[in-house]
Amino acid sequence: MQIHFRPPALSDRPAAAAAVQFSKCAENDAAFVNLFLLRRKYGTELAFHGAQMLRRYHAGFRADCYGFPLGEGDLKEAMSLLYADAAGRGLPFRLTLLTQKQCELLEAIYPGGFRFTPAEDYTEYLYLRQNLAELRGSKYHGKRNHIAQFWRGYPNAQIQPLIAENADFAVAIAERWLSNRSDPEEPSLLAELGCIREAAENWNALGLSGLLLYADPEQPPIGMTVVSEISAGIFDVHFEKVAPGFPHAWPVVANEIAKCLPQAEYLNREEDLGESGMRASKNSYHPDLRNEKFTALWCGRESLIC
Repeated sequence: MQIHFRPPALSDRPAAAAAVQFSKCAENDAAFVNLFLLRRKYGTELAFHGAQMLRRYHAGFRADCYGFPLGEGDLKEAMSLLYADAAGRGLPFRLTLLTQKQCELLEAIYPGGFRFTPAEDYTEYLYLRQNLAELRGSKYHGKRNHIAQFWRGYPNAQIQPLIAENADFAVAIAERWLSNRSDPEEPSLLAELGCIREAAENWNALGLSGLLLYADPEQPPIGMTVVSEISAGIFDVHFEKVAPGFPHAWPVVANEIAKCLPQAEYLNREEDLGESGMRASKNSYHPDLRNEKFTALWCGRESLIC
């Protein structure tokens, strides 16, 4: 049996969401929003085998790799299909961005068949929503201080829902943020801005939500965050930006989105990609879980084709 991969389409969201929900995923690379918005960056393609979602990639860190099969179905059969696809393309069989649990499943089914390598820059940071909403204890003292300074400086500040009808504000904030950087033409930052624009254009179809922060309700908003649900109780923070000149607003946005998502147990604030500034920022919020990632290379002698 052959599988036919193709780029993700908005119409794939229900099937993809069902597969991710069945597998109880917490990882951001399983979120349909990321599969769709980052499809060009990673050359992402999807195939559906019954209720299972299969992924393969052609670019970036993920080039010539497959994702772990997600959804209800026979894992060995799905692995056989992916192996056959790699063999047909003359490629070694490699899976990327596996969780520890997924690595353990593969090792149990194929003892010694895969060689696992940590993907250290892709460890995800997960936070209990309640902790980010309440910011209790001495470890959050700095965050509470920044938040208090913002509200003292802007006593009329307001939080408003970010919805399809005002999503252009999120784009404008991201543009202001980028224009103030020393590297506004950096390709990865321009690509991120393109993703934010596409998210705004397809807001409802992607199932997005978020908030806007106004320092003055008579002026355009100065902060935004965009989120979506990965699986029940797990939300991904896709984008978070604050316009230049409002340094104390960053923790306000992070704190307020946590307050606005009572249905969430965890917020996935994604990986740091090896950037020291991002790593320091994510650690400053004291993650409750670090979701480590791995690459798996098939080194067994026998074929995996059933």
